[in-house]
This record gives sequence, structure tokens and C-alpha cells, in this order.
Amino acid sequence: MKKVDVSTEESWRFGGPASYGTYAIEKRMRTLLRHVRLDGLRVLDLGCGNGSYTRELARHAGLVVGLDVQLSNLASFEARIPRVAGVGEMLPFSAGSFDAVTMIEVLEHTTNDRAVIAECYRVLRPGGYLVLFVPNKLYPMESHPCHIKKYSIGKNVPFVSWLPDSIRKHICFARIYSRRKLLDMVRAGGFGVEKVGYIYPPVDSFPLPQALKNVYRSLSWRLEGSPLRVFGVSIFALLKKNVLVGFQESTPEGCP
Repeated sequence: MKKVDVSTEESWRFGGPASYGTYAIEKRMRTLLRHVRLDGLRVLDLGCGNGSYTRELARHAGLVVGLDVQLSNLASFEARIPRVAGVGEMLPFSAGSFDAVTMIEVLEHTTNDRAVIAECYRVLRPGGYLVLFVPNKLYPMESHPCHIKKYSIGKNVPFVSWLPDSIRKHICFARIYSRRKLLDMVRAGGFGVEKVGYIYPPVDSFPLPQALKNVYRSLSWRLEGSPLRVFGVSIFALLKKNVLVGFQESTPEGCP
């Protein structure tokens, strides 16, 4: 086993940005656009990374702003899109600033996910949308890098994701969500649930012939509509800020 150094540990905690032009981006964007129209909307891409998703969002929305905690990610943008450094637990925007907030495989890396949900609620206009992609606990391969103390045991380790959270948290830096856990949290944060689904892994990094990948990718859309969808790699949730039910203004547990 290889020892994990400080820089590697930090990258695992925050997660690495998606690569431009990958099928993973196409897959999630197609899923998002099936369920919400971004035309003319003001969108915050929270945890934007290097802007690979932000650029695609900007092709459909009226205005997109990216926010990320790492300055190196913001400097890696390939498109001229407004962006700002910040953390999800304390967004530098006034209430009601956006029509939609996207968090694409980001919530699991935040310090306090409930505080982030509360901030998303605050910066959204009434009736605004929160779009989430988060890792699915039922996916049998752990999608995040795993470690035992300071030693790496790699990623895609079978069944680590199925372990109780009290054990898994000592093996992976990022959180993982069941459907119930995610929906309980966002409903407590004042959001109504418009759509919940699953996506199967895009297999960009899998060492398979391209023809075989194409067959699998075509099949994956059918799997996502079948009972087997619950074993997808990620949960997709489209949430709407309730007009009558607001998030309690008390400080979330664990937030300073």
C-alpha cells in the first residue's frame, strides 16, 4: 500500500475536477436538461472545479457564476465565465440572487452538508431549483479513493460503500448518501422534491474498447429506467425551494 501524503489527502477531501469533454459531463448534463430548462435563468455552479460543467451550463442558461474553494481550479477555466472563490457554507451572495443552483458531485466533499443546503435555500429565489448529483450508497463499488489510516488502498473497492457510515468514514474522506438520507436532509432544509433518479457510471476511465463502452452507455439509459436503477453510481435530485416552508434560521449542528 502507498502512503498518502498531505497534498493527496487534500485532493481526496475536495475531490478532483472533471476533465473537459468527457462522457461523464455529457451524461450528467443530458440528465439535468431532461428535467429542467435553464433558458434565461441565473445559475450558480457551486463547487465548479475547473469549469468543465460550468461551461456546459453557460451554453443553456442566461447567466452562470462558478464558485469553488480552490483557486487553482478557478484559474483552470477554459471559458470566460464569472467565478469567485468561496465555500458553500457561507456563500458570498445576497438572498434570492439565483434561479437555480447546481452541485454536481460536490455536496459529499463539503465540511457541513446541512449548512450548504441552508445557504442554497437562502440564495435561491422562491420557487428556484437546486440540482444535485451525489454518490449513491447502493452502488457496489466505492467511487471515492479509500485508505486505511495514512495508506491508500485505491478506488473502486467493492462493497466499501455498503458499510455503515460509522465505519466507512474512517476509510473514505467523502460522504455517501442513500435516497432516504438525502431527501430527509433537503426536505428539512425547505425544499420540495420534483424528481429523483439515478445514473449509471459513464466508464470514461475504464480500460474497455470504445465499441463496448458505446453499447454499455446505450444500455445504461434503459437500466436507469428499470428496478436496477437503484444500483447506479449517483443519485440525481431536482429540488424546488418551497414558498411557504422555510429553513429554520438556527445554526446547523456542527457549523461554527
